[in-house]
Amino acid sequence: MEKEEKIVVLKKYTSPIDANIVKGALEASGIPAGVIVDSTANAIWMAPVRVVVFERDLELAKQVLAEADELPDEPGDEPVEN
Repeated sequence: MEKEEKIVVLKKYTSPIDANIVKGALEASGIPAGVIVDSTANAIWMAPVRVVVFERDLELAKQVLAEADELPDEPGDEPVEN
């Protein structure tokens, strides 16, 4: 049996559009990424939309974000582990 890989949160956004832009940039750089949206919570209040990557790709993903000036950024968004 293969070892399961840990998935971590790279960044949180309030906009699913911004999160998907980041996801696309990561995937264009060869980094598998996903977007997690809690649609139930978003219907009631602005729950964060999370961009996730494999833990093994976290540092490279941070570099890609740092090098991409055109990517959306929101104040107070620090990468956190999930």
